[in-house]
Amino acid sequence: MHSERSYSIDETAAVRALREIGIDSGAVLYVAASLGGLAMLPDPVGLVLAALDATVGPTGTLVMPTFHSGFRFEAIFDRERSPSRSGMLSETFRTRPGTLRTWSPPYNPVAVSGHHARAFAALRSATAFGVGSVFDHLVTIDATVLLAGCNFHDGVAHVHWLEERHQVPYRTWHDFSGRVVLDGVESWHTWPCHIRNAGIDLNASPLGDLLANSGAMRETDLGLTRLAAFSLHDFVKVVDTWFAKNTMAMVVN
Repeated sequence: MHSERSYSIDETAAVRALREIGIDSGAVLYVAASLGGLAMLPDPVGLVLAALDATVGPTGTLVMPTFHSGFRFEAIFDRERSPSRSGMLSETFRTRPGTLRTWSPPYNPVAVSGHHARAFAALRSATAFGVGSVFDHLVTIDATVLLAGCNFHDGVAHVHWLEERHQVPYRTWHDFSGRVVLDGVESWHTWPCHIRNAGIDLNASPLGDLLANSGAMRETDLGLTRLAAFSLHDFVKVVDTWFAKNTMAMVVN
């Protein structure tokens, strides 16, 4: 019975679960995923991608983190070749035909497909989470965040948007320089990065609990995988003012 419940999952069931947590056709959906709970399926990545495509439809947009630390630590980021270090789903999504990838700055690039993909790919910003960045744009357009099998701490990159917005005292700005390769053409760039100070450990769970307790988080199960979704306007409404008064809330030591 446990096995049947967990692994008798098809695209129809996955779409139904996504609809249950409020994801509609035409959505701009930021997806953070860890698919270990679906590992016994023949093709969990293919299933989830197909379900996401079907759920948002041709007028929707899918956005996934394809973070890569190469620019900061190796002084190089290749938009086409640097792999995603944000999981198998995001790496498969990154390499699909028609998917575009952001690069300016290259600290936290995302991959995008769908109706607004070109607008996302054209974004340029001075910092990773500041005004004009991909993550700021997601807030502006009230995108939906989907956590598929991952918790708030591991999946919600917008906590860094809050940190930069409120200039938290446990991070410091440092400039990094290196090469960016776009379609095989290399150029040299310098960007500031908001670096966590030495000895600081963080846990974003208090922010996730605040959001969940407000009723803004919609949740369901897909087999052994927990799905949770919330709008970024709700995230800002619930968390932003509170965080301004509690900027050390994520610091655990």
